[in-house]
Amino acid sequence: MMTGQERYTTNLSKAQGIIPETYELLELWEPGMTGADLTSRVKEAGALGKPTHVRMEDVVTRGFARRYLIKDSKPALWLKRMLDRGASRACLRQLMFIYTARANPILHDFVREVYWRKNLTVTREIAKSDARDFIEGASSLRRIDPPWSDTRRERVARYLVGTLEDFDMIEEISGGRRRIRAPMILPETAVFLAYELHFSGATEEQLTTHVDWLLFGLKQPDVIALLQNAAARGHTFLQHSGAILRIEWHYQDMESAIDAIAH
Repeated sequence: MMTGQERYTTNLSKAQGIIPETYELLELWEPGMTGADLTSRVKEAGALGKPTHVRMEDVVTRGFARRYLIKDSKPALWLKRMLDRGASRACLRQLMFIYTARANPILHDFVREVYWRKNLTVTREIAKSDARDFIEGASSLRRIDPPWSDTRRERVARYLVGTLEDFDMIEEISGGRRRIRAPMILPETAVFLAYELHFSGATEEQLTTHVDWLLFGLKQPDVIALLQNAAARGHTFLQHSGAILRIEWHYQDMESAIDAIAH
């Protein structure tokens, strides 16, 4: 969970969306493998297009491992299971986006604080200057300490926008201008996230107000509507009346939930 206290890093300049690479690494990765083990496997298999050593370290260590080989590698286990069970690439991409944003608070905050605000404008355009302004504001709030050089700020601003392009959240229209393609969360993604938060120990209130929903522009009433839809599809049982919300969870672990939603 984002606490609002994480300091920003430049990790996105090392590994942005890395979506094709993540699919390939999920195929190579096996439970129990560390980032170093996976790097060795990539070398042995000649995978990732035979990258340079530096690029391999960036993709595997600074990208994949920091996003998916955390918390006993549960994100990697769950995404690999989703992939093996035939989950749609669209759903997997949305889950990769969530984990990427969690691992990079600068992206999480930029999407919540700038991307969705720009989506409400008439033109629905977003520019590198918006990312640059966001970084400058973050520096004044000491979210970046020590302060970055102008060159580094420019580079991270470029990669912030580039990551949104990787996840198909913006599109270039002309002359370098970019228009927002606001993502609509898929029902499978919503069920996955709800169960993940539930098994992490979140209460109904904590679950429906979690900051990760804001990555898709969703507020608590929207989340409750998604959960009602999940209940209608047999994934949960939900009672909602005024301020009272009660959820009964049909699956006893994430593996069972994944098997139900990724078919």
